[in-house]
Amino acid sequence: MDQLSIEKGLTISYLLCAIMGIISSVTTGIAWGHWYLSLDQCGIGRNCSCILYGQNTFSRFLGGGQAPCIWITYGPLLYVFLAICMTCFHGYRVLFTTKSPKMRTKRSVIARMNHGSSVQIETIAQEDISSLYRCFWITMSVLTSIFFVYALVHFAIFLDGFYTTCNEYRKMLEKLLSVHGTILPVIHRRLHCQSVFDFMDYMQLDSENAYRNGYINTGLALILGIIASCFGWIIFFFASCLNITMAKRQN
Repeated sequence: MDQLSIEKGLTISYLLCAIMGIISSVTTGIAWGHWYLSLDQCGIGRNCSCILYGQNTFSRFLGGGQAPCIWITYGPLLYVFLAICMTCFHGYRVLFTTKSPKMRTKRSVIARMNHGSSVQIETIAQEDISSLYRCFWITMSVLTSIFFVYALVHFAIFLDGFYTTCNEYRKMLEKLLSVHGTILPVIHRRLHCQSVFDFMDYMQLDSENAYRNGYINTGLALILGIIASCFGWIIFFFASCLNITMAKRQN
């Protein structure tokens, strides 16, 4: 791939990273904000308002600690900022600098003839886009690699918190539905998490000091956030590979 193709790929990659980060942040924020007061029933001195890492107790269902929701909701905004900046940078170069006069680069190659003499051949090539310093590509390789790990950790925590709440609410469903015996394997093995959160949307009671304004599809909101978070680290991995390719190529 030439530099122009790589910068086009980076423009699309950074744009998708920004979109995925925004989707993940917004959908999680909606679910967290909807359940914030209803799940926060731990008492004074402790906040358990998070829809992730929920806890089933003897008398009620509590949310998880506030820290995971803060991280999952606001964490993507850090790489969204970088992605937007780099989308504008590479997008400008792809759209406008390609229309400027072509750059000419010279390369010298020494060829050895059959009779033993050497001939220096100089090739002149036209570049479709101005080159960038190698230090730029090295810096971006490091940054995108860091954010690849960052986004991967974000996805892992998001997924773990989602399944923790899902599995804990399965136990809550046993009490709410007053079921036992052979129907329990249906709840714990056959019921998908989307369905578990559907039960939660309509069966979970509000606390004494909180009232939810209507209903939302909590499961769908969280699943969309997880999917966006998953695509986020995959795209960052692709972007880091492109940056590393250019860092190795530049002399």
